[in-house]
Amino acid sequence: MAIGRSPYNRWVLEIALTIVGGLILLVLTYFVGVRRGKRYREEDRVAAAEHDADHRIDRVVQRYVLLVRTNQTGALHGLLVAGVKNLRSSDEIRLARERATAQTGNDPLREYSLDGGVNLKEFVEACDFDNVSLKNDRDLLARYGKRRDA
Repeated sequence: MAIGRSPYNRWVLEIALTIVGGLILLVLTYFVGVRRGKRYREEDRVAAAEHDADHRIDRVVQRYVLLVRTNQTGALHGLLVAGVKNLRSSDEIRLARERATAQTGNDPLREYSLDGGVNLKEFVEACDFDNVSLKNDRDLLARYGKRRDA
């Protein structure tokens, strides 16, 4: 009897090949799952960041609207008191400006010429204010210019 021809050897070989094939499928399935999990985790991270940004913007806009409607303050000073410096990017500040304008009917930054690609984050960071007034209004007007139609 030859070594490779016995039914027992064939049976052991079939079992070994089945186990090896199963292990290969198991490993491939694991790595596909890991890749998919990483993609889902990244999508969740992006969605959470967008939600956090939206929440920050809404909080600032709601505070600003309350200040304007109760005649406590308005315009740029109102945005600053409402916490616009806590927003993280120029895009977030632009969205807050648009939402505040939509809710109050007045652009909070109407006095300044900020339409031509001005970085709003830098503009807001350059503002110096207290609870009563904007301390460096003249410097801001000199640096960014007064809007022509204002």
